[in-house]
Amino acid sequence: MRNDNLGEFLKARRVGKRLTLAQLSELSGVDTSFLGRIETGKRFPSANVLQKIAAPLGYSDAEIMKLAGYLSPDQTDERVTKMKESMKGEIETAMSNLMEKVETL
Repeated sequence: MRNDNLGEFLKARRVGKRLTLAQLSELSGVDTSFLGRIETGKRFPSANVLQKIAAPLGYSDAEIMKLAGYLSPDQTDERVTKMKESMKGEIETAMSNLMEKVETL
């Protein structure tokens, strides 16, 4: 399913990275006017164009393809998120225990 707000997301990311359209064009090799039409929603980028702009915008290829709707989010994303939450809890507990031991020295 295609993301019809993709241009808005990409523009917000570009602005957040403090890149002008000209700078993104130079970094990606994609024409400035085409990038502008993508951001305004007048054009939808191909997978090839997305791959070219992914790195300058700080996305992995998979992230930008999912954002565009070329790839569907899979359960792996959810599993990774749950694993990170679990690991964070375990690390916090371990650090707390370590701090208690240090305090007794």
